[in-house]
Amino acid sequence: RCREMDTKSGYPFWVLANGLLPSYPRIERDERCDVAIIGGGITGALIADELSRHGHDVVVIEQRDIGWGSTAASTAMLQYEIDEPMRTLADRYDELTAALAYTTCVEAVEGLIRLARDLDDVGLKRTGSVYLASTPRHLPQFVEEQTLRARYGLPSKFLTAEEVLERFEIAAPGALYSPTAAVIDPYRFTCRLLARVHRRGARIFDRSRVERMEPTSRGVTLHTDQG
Repeated sequence: RCREMDTKSGYPFWVLANGLLPSYPRIERDERCDVAIIGGGITGALIADELSRHGHDVVVIEQRDIGWGSTAASTAMLQYEIDEPMRTLADRYDELTAALAYTTCVEAVEGLIRLARDLDDVGLKRTGSVYLASTPRHLPQFVEEQTLRARYGLPSKFLTAEEVLERFEIAAPGALYSPTAAVIDPYRFTCRLLARVHRRGARIFDRSRVERMEPTSRGVTLHTDQG
C-alpha cells in the first residue's frame, strides 16, 4: 500500500508508519537484577529476549522511547553480506576465518527470520539481495567472491549482465545474488519482542538515562538521571 509522507520531517519512517507503540514507565526506585541492558532498541531487545528466555532476571533501560534511535531509522534489510567481501577477509586473515564470519551471518539471518515469524505481524517478507558490479573490470573479483562462497556452501549465485537485466530490469555488467535475505519492520519487531520479554517478568523502563556506572568486584551500580 502506498503511503504519503514528508521525507524531510526529521521523524523516522518506521515510527510514522506505525504510530507510537506502547511505552513503559520511567525508573523511579532502586532495582536489582542479574543483567541490566542499556538501550531499548533492536539490539537490546534481542539480548533481553535471549537472556530472559534462559531464566535471567533482566532490566532494560532506554533514555528515549523504546525502539527510537537507529532502530526506527533502520533500512530494515536482513542480509548476511557484511561490509567487507569474503575474499577481502580471507586475504586479511585466512579462508576459515572469513568462512566463519559469513556462515555465522547466514545463521543469524535465518534465526532472525524464525524469530520474526514467531512474533508475527512484524512486516516480515523473505526476499533476496543483489550485489551489482559497477564496471566490467570488477567481474573477476565477483567470480572470485562467488567461487569462495560456493566452496563453503554459502547461498549465492553469479548473474551475467543478461540475467540481471532479465530478472531485475537493471543494467549492470554482472551481480551476485543471494536468496538468504528478508525485510522486517524493525520498530514493530522491537516493540513486540520487548512485550514478550516483559510478559516473562523482565522490567523495562524508558525515558530514563543512565548517567554513571560504578563497577566493583561484586557487580555494577548504574546511576540514572532520576537519582
